[in-house]
Amino acid sequence: MRGRHQRTRTGMAMTTRRNELPPDHRSGGRRALRWSAVAAVAAGTLAVPATAYALPPHPFGPPAVTIGCANQGSLMSLTGATGQSGPEQTPPIGPGEIRFESFPAAPPIPAAGQVTVAWVNLDTGATGVAALEGAYPYYSKTVYTGQGNVRATVFGTIDLWSLPLCQSNPTFGNFIV
Repeated sequence: MRGRHQRTRTGMAMTTRRNELPPDHRSGGRRALRWSAVAAVAAGTLAVPATAYALPPHPFGPPAVTIGCANQGSLMSLTGATGQSGPEQTPPIGPGEIRFESFPAAPPIPAAGQVTVAWVNLDTGATGVAALEGAYPYYSKTVYTGQGNVRATVFGTIDLWSLPLCQSNPTFGNFIV
């Protein structure tokens, strides 16, 4: 009885065991097909060069709560911040650098302000403080931190004319450069 199914004494069909299959079914054709598919994917991966690109901007923790800005009709607003490590072509960010950005995360938008970032590279011990620059309310600055795990904080003051009126509480972020 070399067929695919065998009959028992009661007449019910039974599936044959693997070792009872004809030799052409035991040849490993499926195994060869699987390995050729894996080899084709691996060869395609090696043949197509990868495009180098930086990760998208990574947000700091929660938005910074900006309090005390009575000139806007509300005593609170939110300021968001991101950090993006390089290398990147647009915006230009070199290897070992991070571009820090701040922006309004919720209305009302304060009248003016100064946003500062302080950072420490936990792997090298390098530190720095930089004032973000640009057209208010969108500030940014690219700083050289070196390769490694960088922890940063963004904070600031919001000015009304020449007097600091309110503050943007700190928010923290971790970045890998």
